[in-house]
Amino acid sequence: MARQRVASVDEIPVESMRSVDVDGEPVCLAHAEDGNFYAISDICTHEFYFLSEGELWDLQVECPQHGSRFNLRTGAVTGLPAVIPAKTYEVKVEDGNVYIER
Repeated sequence: MARQRVASVDEIPVESMRSVDVDGEPVCLAHAEDGNFYAISDICTHEFYFLSEGELWDLQVECPQHGSRFNLRTGAVTGLPAVIPAKTYEVKVEDGNVYIER
């Protein structure tokens, strides 16, 4: 498995998200309130909207368009109207850098 550096820890404050590119695929990188980083597909499975433009709620991300929610750890749907889980990625933090395993 390869990994890709996507940000430094300082670039993403706690309780914030941003879109990063992983091999041409948009990924939502979240720095959750628990202090950990999570990565989930940035495209809502309900309609084509960027999750990184939505809101963080505990360990969930909410789509800005219709309010679908996804668990950051598992990608499971936690709020309708989405019914298809989102893809998640393994995240590693080393020496102040954030990496996504691909």
